[in-house]
Amino acid sequence: MSQIPAKARYIELDNTKNSTTPSPSLINQNKLEIDSDQLVSKLEQLQADIKKNSISISLEEAITLGVKNNPDLEIAFREIQASEWRLIGAKRKWYPTLRIDGGSPFTGYNWATYVEHNYAQGPAIEAIQGDTTSNTMKTKSKTFDTTATARISWDFLDLTRQPDINSAEDSLRRQKLLFNASARNLILAIQQSYFSIQSSAQLIDSFQQIYAINKQQLSILSARQGIGMTTVLDVEQTKSQLFSQLNQLILYTKNYISETARLAKNLALPPGRLAIPAEKAKPQGVWTQSLSQTIDEALQQNEEILANIAAAEAAEWTGISSLRQYLPVFSIQASGNLSNQNGYQNILVTEDPNKNRKDTQNWGASIGIGFRWNAFDGGINAANAETQFARSRQFLSTASQSKLQITQQIQSSYGAMETARIAIASAEQALRSAKIAQEAARARFDVGAGDIVSVVQAIGLLSTAAQQQSQATLSYNNSIAELYRYSANWPMTSQKDVDLRIKTNRLTKQP
Repeated sequence: MSQIPAKARYIELDNTKNSTTPSPSLINQNKLEIDSDQLVSKLEQLQADIKKNSISISLEEAITLGVKNNPDLEIAFREIQASEWRLIGAKRKWYPTLRIDGGSPFTGYNWATYVEHNYAQGPAIEAIQGDTTSNTMKTKSKTFDTTATARISWDFLDLTRQPDINSAEDSLRRQKLLFNASARNLILAIQQSYFSIQSSAQLIDSFQQIYAINKQQLSILSARQGIGMTTVLDVEQTKSQLFSQLNQLILYTKNYISETARLAKNLALPPGRLAIPAEKAKPQGVWTQSLSQTIDEALQQNEEILANIAAAEAAEWTGISSLRQYLPVFSIQASGNLSNQNGYQNILVTEDPNKNRKDTQNWGASIGIGFRWNAFDGGINAANAETQFARSRQFLSTASQSKLQITQQIQSSYGAMETARIAIASAEQALRSAKIAQEAARARFDVGAGDIVSVVQAIGLLSTAAQQQSQATLSYNNSIAELYRYSANWPMTSQKDVDLRIKTNRLTKQP
């Protein structure tokens, strides 16, 4: 980046040995020139602070670092894992189920006391009991029980099972496609930030040089004004151009700072750390495919299109599963139970428990074919199925919309690439001519053969040409990056970086 020249020399009007008193206009002129230098100095300090806290990195290194660290891919990968487990759960419906139940409690003591009051009177009691017996009967029980039941069942005919598996498989395929789309979006964002920083740095360098030219010209005009060789109009015209281009320099510095912060976010750098390009702005790469080839390839492999198709198929299978809820499910069922009881039961409270204790065991088993049939539920499952079928049609429509959008994006990016390629050649020639023109205009003005208007116009053309060159290069680089993104191709070594990120995520359960 060019160094800002030292402050222009001013006519030493404040020398006490000099009897000449400076005019108010020249004093104000000097103040304004000092202010512009102070502004430029602050801008340079901002740029120096950015470099101090930044790492210098190539584009390929930036992509590798971003793919490795950015948490957006962590989020997308965990969605893949969630879908994988949903698929595993759907496949495990083929397994038999085993349920073991204990009693209440499974093992332990049970106590019971039974009291019966008989309200029959006189002869009725004798008729029932044959003698005069007490109207109240009390019994008691105390046992130590152990009880367990086991049930095993296998649904050998369940017509909802395979649609659920198919739906889970399509959902997993969709998440994998969306992960790739997230990776491509991240790579595109890194490239765009990287190119924007390069463009801003190029403009800062160009406008610092233009500022130095303007500052030198203003100093010469100010000196000439002091001896009456030029007018206020000439000075103010140059000054206006100086500060106008200084405002441009401020804007480019602002963009430079914001883009470095954006790149640091995409690379997931630690707080306070930034990244700046290690390379100067230049056209990056060449797109070799024709427009029709690019569109055809994109429509076949773009993840947004394929993800919507996969989502449509998943919803279709879910709807089929809902309809099959009305079909019976046949299963092989088996059960067994075991109980053990030790103690006494239902003896009179006056009897000795030890004379009535007993130990009993009981066990049993059964096996056979059973079924369950949800023959009618009021039409709930049918309504749920229609909901899924509607969603399936919606996803297919979204896929068609994505095809149109991607075609439009590729056509726009391809056109931008072609026009930018032409614009780069034109802008470079314009910049060369503008440099020669401003040098010639200044030389003519210095010898009195030209006027200040020609100088101002020539410097204005120089700044415009610098902007056009930077914009053409930025447009070309962005269009190449977009073509990689929309056609679902991986730039540089990014596919290996994405594969490595997937392997790393599978080895770590924590983000």
